[in-house]
Amino acid sequence: MKKTVTMWMMLLFCGMASAQTKTLDVTVTNDWKEDKVDEPVVVKLPDAKKLGFEVKSVTVKCKGKEVPCQLDDMDGDFLPDEVFFLTDIKDKDTKTFEVKLSAKEDKKGKEVESRIYTALQLKDKGDKHPDVLRVEAPGKSYLYNDIFMHGVVVESEQVGYRIYFDDRQVVDLYGKKRSRLELPVTQFQTFKEQLSEGYGLDVLWVGDAIGCGTFKDWKKGKPEDWTEVGVRGQRVVTTGSLRTVVELYDLGVRGEDDLLYDVHQYYSLYAGHRDLKVEVSFNPTMGKKPFEKKLFCTGVQKVGAAADEATRKGHKPQGFVKKDGLAASWGCDYPDMGKKEQWEPEAVGLAVYVPKDYISDTTEDNLNYLFVVQPDKDYNLDYYISFCADKEEKGYHAAKEWFASLEDWKDNVSHPVKVKVE
Repeated sequence: MKKTVTMWMMLLFCGMASAQTKTLDVTVTNDWKEDKVDEPVVVKLPDAKKLGFEVKSVTVKCKGKEVPCQLDDMDGDFLPDEVFFLTDIKDKDTKTFEVKLSAKEDKKGKEVESRIYTALQLKDKGDKHPDVLRVEAPGKSYLYNDIFMHGVVVESEQVGYRIYFDDRQVVDLYGKKRSRLELPVTQFQTFKEQLSEGYGLDVLWVGDAIGCGTFKDWKKGKPEDWTEVGVRGQRVVTTGSLRTVVELYDLGVRGEDDLLYDVHQYYSLYAGHRDLKVEVSFNPTMGKKPFEKKLFCTGVQKVGAAADEATRKGHKPQGFVKKDGLAASWGCDYPDMGKKEQWEPEAVGLAVYVPKDYISDTTEDNLNYLFVVQPDKDYNLDYYISFCADKEEKGYHAAKEWFASLEDWKDNVSHPVKVKVE
């Protein structure tokens, strides 16, 4: 009898244990003609009701070898929604991964060195710059100088970006010599001593231009800032060692014919990448005018167009905008017009890729190469931003080689891997 009870308890324990784990077989296929390196893979998780437990840890393996990954809560309900990892995969190849979900926290898991940095911080009297997950304010308020680094920042080993918390919402660029994380040290405000130690710096002065891939309203045939806004905000959606996603949002934007709408911009940066994925969604809140006819714009500025020959350092301003979805420029100018004595002119290459279905028109003005874009029937659109700095030790150093790389880049992001979960 004692043996029977013991056996029954063991079986019950095993059943409970097995009910607290689930293994997903994930097949990743690269049907593109080129190999992919650090290719992002997203595995959507079943919700807790279907699983029967809350996922608190995950292990990803390929052929028995553990693959670094992260669990991400994408909707803010404190429950994980996605498993994210990166993989190298050959052209026309398929790889199979074992994704093991568990209700137990992995306190003994192997610590992975972060390849991503994300910060949304407040400026305070004690210079401690506390981290926050969200900043939200009335549209007429001015918090630009109250946010440390003037807005949310994201960084991979290759590049850094920040997005200003103001009506311009400019995408600003941080270029560096070496492949490493630097913003925790330089904080987008590199000093001369840090430059002499090999650190990078802010490499682009935007002024009244569109910068690199900044998303703008389109009114009366030109880009417009987000001035007529009820509420504006920035938040960190999710971040980890391999991926970060941040959001900009403008609520109660007043458009033509008093149409009110909300704009949500999501920026995703992956470890090993210099490009930034942008996903924009809209939500009309009032008005009968067909919202899908509303136009917006993005593009790249003409770097060095107004600079003199000495400032350009032999880098002739060049660029283009094409109906196939590519816009790019190359040039050299001071990265901060107010601190010319501190920073030398910097040569950079900028690029934006917009899928053709979103393009309403292409144009240019004295400052920019521009796409006029409109959302799809579901009020969504997406595009990609990329840039390089001439100061990179392993990068692009002339317009010709930068422009030559962009067709492959466009094809690469247009052909993401296919993910099948069983």
